[in-house]
Amino acid sequence: MSGSPRLLLATRSLVGVSLATRDRLLDVVARYREPESLAVTLSKAVGAGVDGVLASPLPVLFAAVAELKQTVPIYALLPALTEHERNDFEPGVEGLIERARGSAGLLARLRAGWSGLARPAALYRGDLARRLPLLIELEVARLSPRALKGVVLDACLTDLVLAAGKRAFFDSYCRFVRRRFGAAAGLETHNLGLLLARLREWDLRPDLVVGPLNPCGLMMKPSVAEVLDELKRTDVPVVAKELRAGGVVSLVRGAEFARSHGAYGLAPDLAEVEDVGTELRALGKG
Repeated sequence: MSGSPRLLLATRSLVGVSLATRDRLLDVVARYREPESLAVTLSKAVGAGVDGVLASPLPVLFAAVAELKQTVPIYALLPALTEHERNDFEPGVEGLIERARGSAGLLARLRAGWSGLARPAALYRGDLARRLPLLIELEVARLSPRALKGVVLDACLTDLVLAAGKRAFFDSYCRFVRRRFGAAAGLETHNLGLLLARLREWDLRPDLVVGPLNPCGLMMKPSVAEVLDELKRTDVPVVAKELRAGGVVSLVRGAEFARSHGAYGLAPDLAEVEDVGTELRALGKG
């Protein structure tokens, strides 16, 4: 299972994506308002032995990483969307490509330009499999090759393509990420049972699948029973998120549940931990 992480620190709550209470979410945002604070936490996470940080390559991440002298392993969650943008998300990547092109540096635009010659919008507009590589190129351009350990497709796209039953898209995506970056190719989903079933039927094996798994069954779709059944049958490394079910259970209990039901790894969010160094180190020993 090369490239498949056992323990990640997720940072989705920094951009408002969380099942935690509003008070907890506001506390997290306030705590990490300054990049120095987030930088210290990322350093503690690396020191605690995490395999990487699951994060969207947004300014808040770049500012924190810039404060550190050490390399922080990143599993880049793409497309990079804030909670507001997620709510307004429209199927397709053309708008996201233009936005990313506008904020990318010259070298990144040149690389994407060459890539775009083989996938011009004039011919492939609306073809996600053909156009997604351009978006990935642009959005990870500010991450050093040493830092980029994986690319994880956001659930907003994964579940859209899953609903359409597009095997070729997932196959093409995984091949591109592995070939282009030498990194792990991952999928985030909010329909874990169905995705695992389809991957098994299609004989596809991404390097990781990130999905909800907790004792309350929160967000475990299509049903808790189907998710647990697929976890027994799959050979895909599953990294469990939403371990605390929005704060209803402890992190330890959530982690024990996930591991006892077949999770390969864990991805607790900043909103789910208080003492990053201590709690992540304990999970790593579990």
